[in-house]
Amino acid sequence: MKNIFILILYLKVSLFSIIFAQNFNVREKTINFNANSIFRPISKIEMIASLKYKNEYYSIFEEKQMYDFGHTENYMIKFDDSGKILFAEKLPQNLSHYTDFFVHENNIYIQFQNNLKYIFDFKSNKFIETKKGDDLVYEDKHYKVMYKSFGEWGQVTWFINQENKSEYFTSLNGQNTNFLNGKFYITNTSVIWEILNPNNLTKCNPNQYYDVINKRKFGKFDSYDYFKGINSIYKDSIQYDPDDFRNTDKDLKYAFITSFVANNNLYQITQLKDKTAITEVKKNNIKIVHQFDEKYNLFYWYNQFRSNKNDQKFIKFRNGYNSFGFFEVENNKIDITKVNYKYDTIQYIKSDEILQLIANLSKKNKITKDKILDFEKITKGIDIQKYRNSINHNGYYPRKFAKIDIETIAFVKSENEYVTQDIEYLITKNNNEVKSIFIYYDRTKFFNSEGKSFFPISSENITENDNKFKEKYDKIRNYLINNGKKIDVKIKKDKATYEAWILNGWRFNLYGISKENINGSTIFICRQDDFNEDE
Repeated sequence: MKNIFILILYLKVSLFSIIFAQNFNVREKTINFNANSIFRPISKIEMIASLKYKNEYYSIFEEKQMYDFGHTENYMIKFDDSGKILFAEKLPQNLSHYTDFFVHENNIYIQFQNNLKYIFDFKSNKFIETKKGDDLVYEDKHYKVMYKSFGEWGQVTWFINQENKSEYFTSLNGQNTNFLNGKFYITNTSVIWEILNPNNLTKCNPNQYYDVINKRKFGKFDSYDYFKGINSIYKDSIQYDPDDFRNTDKDLKYAFITSFVANNNLYQITQLKDKTAITEVKKNNIKIVHQFDEKYNLFYWYNQFRSNKNDQKFIKFRNGYNSFGFFEVENNKIDITKVNYKYDTIQYIKSDEILQLIANLSKKNKITKDKILDFEKITKGIDIQKYRNSINHNGYYPRKFAKIDIETIAFVKSENEYVTQDIEYLITKNNNEVKSIFIYYDRTKFFNSEGKSFFPISSENITENDNKFKEKYDKIRNYLINNGKKIDVKIKKDKATYEAWILNGWRFNLYGISKENINGSTIFICRQDDFNEDE
């Protein structure tokens, strides 16, 4: 009887442990916010990095303009659970190509691959350069773990003993390191490694110490030892090399994103063929502990896991057009947050009213900035908010304006899914007069590139595209023939061919288009007195 009681008690305890170990509290929510006043219109917007700090979200967005040479800007937006935007700042150019965005010791940092480091000032909402950073990915009272990538020269993970300062290394990617029950675990996409004792790894020579390498301007590690002191607890049967661009993790049965500790067990966030799941390694096999209803497009940048706690992870995912999300883990709690945002996008109009613009110019010797702004407003031109004070970006403008105080302002109008007008006005600041107009008819670019392997994308109906461009070109050319005075032009061998007309002292250069597969056409307008055919 006593043995039966012990057996029943053992079964109850065992069953409780299994249920507890597999019980994850999953919560989902959606956040919506409006970014119309932040991003420039007619751009592709994509969240590229995010973090959570004191229950508020900080996200960095990349804005790629669809037209006007496709310039890129980065913004940081802070928002809360309700979707309220708490602040939005354009990042300076020197911070537009950062490596890591993370929280450490109650501060927010941006850090570059060379460990140049910037701290966020919560009073000014600006990043300020601070002391050089490090490559910490895990720390407890016994060890610091550092990970550094040298690109084509490989990578190194250091285990630095906090007590005796000895250093050991492995050449595995250790940016995703966990500690559990006296053992270290390194999670890579297709394999999970176990380190019983860092002292079993390769001991660093003095010239291999982390601080020595980190102080060098161009750090490089001169020795590699991949497998000493480590063993795999699970390895996919498919050979996978993350540094080989020809490889894809889609071929893997289980693609590991990261590992975390919950209820004294090591779990993985794992991509299956069509779902995201929580998994656990059991005797060199993968056990699916929890499977979600969808497959999240999870991604991370470089050392995004730096300084994370063992039981906490914050991962981003892309969720389609104008949408992204966060996958947050804290022990057995999992919060999935989907974020949707709106911003100004272009709407198709019936006509860009180019003939009306030409007619207006033919009636006036001078036209001022305010008249142009009125015209663009009436004809639904969208100011793409890219203002310049030089002509360096455009070789069509007469060189005389390089020595004059000028500004340029650009607008875009899309007539349909085939043809979009990108127009830029050059204005002299002393009198606000329009001196030159550059017009480029581009193929309409689509904002939603989901499902495509390239960007930007446009209509694949080449025949209809060519018809629309020819229609627009012929309409402009016929108007100039009927209303202007055609003049002979001298075309240099290395210059594009064009025809020219004069209307009321304004010169109109209409550049030729190809017979098929038309990608664009150009019109240049300026006062005849300002034009120099020899330039």
